[in-house]
Amino acid sequence: MKGWACFDFIINHFIGGHKVTQQLFFVGSYSPREQEGVSAMTLDTETGAISRLSGVAGVHNPSFLRVNDAGTHLYVVSETGVEPGSVLSYALTGDNGGLTEINEASTLGGSPCHVEFDKSGQLLVVTNYTGGTFSLYALGEDGSAALADHIKHEGRGPRDDRQEAPHPHSAIVDPAGLYVLIADLGTDEVVSYRIDSDAKKLIKQGATAAAPGAGPRHMAFHPQQPILYVINELDSTVAVYSYEPEQSQLTLKQVISTLPESFTDETTCADIHVTADGRFLYASNRGHDSIAVYRVAEDGSLTLVQFAPSGGKTPRNFAISPDGQYLLSANQESSVIVTYRIDQATGELQPTGHSIETNKPVCIAFVK
Repeated sequence: MKGWACFDFIINHFIGGHKVTQQLFFVGSYSPREQEGVSAMTLDTETGAISRLSGVAGVHNPSFLRVNDAGTHLYVVSETGVEPGSVLSYALTGDNGGLTEINEASTLGGSPCHVEFDKSGQLLVVTNYTGGTFSLYALGEDGSAALADHIKHEGRGPRDDRQEAPHPHSAIVDPAGLYVLIADLGTDEVVSYRIDSDAKKLIKQGATAAAPGAGPRHMAFHPQQPILYVINELDSTVAVYSYEPEQSQLTLKQVISTLPESFTDETTCADIHVTADGRFLYASNRGHDSIAVYRVAEDGSLTLVQFAPSGGKTPRNFAISPDGQYLLSANQESSVIVTYRIDQATGELQPTGHSIETNKPVCIAFVK
């Protein structure tokens, strides 16, 4: 993945006296090694239009990716099946953001599907859906990832088809940076680990059981309140937990459906995000092919606002632009990313009319 053209993270220019601001983001996909898998694109923050800048082949199923908060490095998983996958590190180099490969490290598990940074930006957590494991990496000054710890979950859930074994699906670091929480779809648990930054180890703190068969998948903390939101893939719900930060304990406050009561066809949940101001929460449905929109109350509880069509089939992932004005929906099976403007008063999603075709997009990562 060497030899990328260089781009600005945020590109400002004038066309006919009209200022246009382009926000850089990267897209991961389910693509074989010989096809383009990672793409660089820009979002026009005035119109919502998306433009493709460049793309490369060379990585098998680069499905999940993240840019660090400093905007200096990109981390991409290569999602394999039962054999160990890998995480690849890249530096955003040059005067305006070129990309140079640094190293590739094994995840010691199959189907790596998520990447999370600690608050210092010096540790990286990668979860493996297959094999029930997740790995902790120490990040070098050059951005390289070196394996520091590896943990395996045990147990299962009630569903033989999806919960025959542990399936860690994502990690999230708490606001204080003291704990990392793992959503395990297979065991119906959110498991908490204390981060020992000096030893570069994770020490188990405790676990919170979800409803049997719920399948916790992704998580999001409220930006101001001690509230954790968990989207449950298998029963299509969002669980709202109060969070006690000293011991990393969760207490269930609310469970709300992501679907209309009249919908009875097969569907699963995927992604969840909260706006930076904490006023709205969004959750995606694959099958119903929608984004559920919620208003967030002062106590963190949710009230349904809208079921917005995702603009395609299987919205596995979506992202909110750094300025909070847009939501981009990555529709895997229809190979399209669709842009919505977020109504700042109601949180409702309003189609901009802009979209871009790209092969099986399954992750969007903005450069902040």
